[in-house]
This record gives sequence, structure tokens and C-alpha cells, in this order.
Amino acid sequence: MMTYLRVQLSRLRKDEAGQTLIEYALLAFLIAIAAIIFLSAIGLDLAETFDEVENALGLNDPNDLTPTGVDDAATADGVN
Repeated sequence: MMTYLRVQLSRLRKDEAGQTLIEYALLAFLIAIAAIIFLSAIGLDLAETFDEVENALGLNDPNDLTPTGVDDAATADGVN
């Protein structure tokens, strides 16, 4: 019985099948983090670009959030 356990434990130590799965998971995680950082930086620059185009067209919308419970159509007419 002890010999069987030793043989099985030595096989488990030599088996590297799970190692590649962990490496791929870590690689996917790092790529996801890099993509999130990259896309958030682009998103901020893109928002600034849209604001510049909006200002150039003379729309001058401040892009503020409307207060809770206020109808968007009412704020467009100037009625709160």
C-alpha cells in the first residue's frame, strides 16, 4: 500500500498538465488588465474629441447628468 502511494505521489510531482492551464489563465488575465487600461485611456481622449467637435458645431452641451426625477424633455424646454 505504501509503495502504491509513493508511486502515485511521484507521478503527481512529475505531471505538468495543470501548469500550462495556470500560465494561460495568468496570460489572459494580464491581457484583460492591459486592454481595460488601454480602452479607458482611449475613452477619455475620445470623449474630449467629441466635446471639441460639439463645441465647433456650436452645440455647447455641457454633458452634465440630469437630476434624478427630472424629465429630459422638460430640461430641454428650460422647464424644471
